[in-house]
Amino acid sequence: MKQELKVTLLYILIGILWIFISDEVILIFMSKNDIESITYFQNIKGTFYILSTALFLYFMLKKHNDAINQKMKELKKNAKALKNTNQELEQYINLSSHDLQEPNRTVISFLTNLEKKYESQLDEKGKIYIQFAIEGAYKMRKIILDLLEYSKINKSGVIETVNLNDTIDEIEEQFKETITETNTLITYTDLPTIKNDSELIQIIFKNLIDNAIKFKKEKEPATITIEAKEKKDNWIFKISDNGIGFEPEYYDKIFVLFQKLNNTNHQGTGSGLAIVKKIVTNLGGTIWVHSEVNKGSNFFLRLPKNE
Repeated sequence: MKQELKVTLLYILIGILWIFISDEVILIFMSKNDIESITYFQNIKGTFYILSTALFLYFMLKKHNDAINQKMKELKKNAKALKNTNQELEQYINLSSHDLQEPNRTVISFLTNLEKKYESQLDEKGKIYIQFAIEGAYKMRKIILDLLEYSKINKSGVIETVNLNDTIDEIEEQFKETITETNTLITYTDLPTIKNDSELIQIIFKNLIDNAIKFKKEKEPATITIEAKEKKDNWIFKISDNGIGFEPEYYDKIFVLFQKLNNTNHQGTGSGLAIVKKIVTNLGGTIWVHSEVNKGSNFFLRLPKNE
């Protein structure tokens, strides 16, 4: 039974019951002979009133529900269209990325062979030009791979037990060579075990640690501190570093895909933090940053407990 019909029938039932029950109440205070004609008239009038207002209520509710149903159909249609568009876009990015990687590898291969074969005939400028071209080709390859990784991040995540101490240990092992070369120190103690997608959580912390190392001060070892604070429904994580920092005007810009700060010449595609934000958002969390130039940055993560 439709909702508007249920409400209307309930309204009629209550109204009619009230009409007849109210007559019995009136009989307590008046004689039956005095109110018999009045009661009959009141019953007719009350019934007409109940039916007319019920009919009006029915059409009002029906109109309202029809409008809601129409909006729901439009939303479902738009959601389906958006899903199809996203799938098409993801397929396009996948195909484009794979198609671009092959000529990119060819460019790198030919430039490398050119440098080796004609090394004795090239002057210093020629060697520098070839080196710039090779570096540019490698950077293009990294951008393609980052775009591919960014497009693959979706909302589906496997909720599992994640020991963050083990996660950071694994990341340190992956960055072992870089950490040694830069004298980076990563400190963390008693990080919690949370319920979330272990792979996505590792990508988040890996990119934040990589970002801190990448934007360290030139003649100073990078120091990275990871802290966790438990709240009622979520976890708050703070990842601090003593790097070059940046101005408040860039707080939002750094999370945009392929956006790099104007005051930095460091290597990188500008995709790491964009990937982090997309993952955090898909996991139902938020990320924000506070930073000071030449003092370092503090990245904050809020992630739901998923208990």
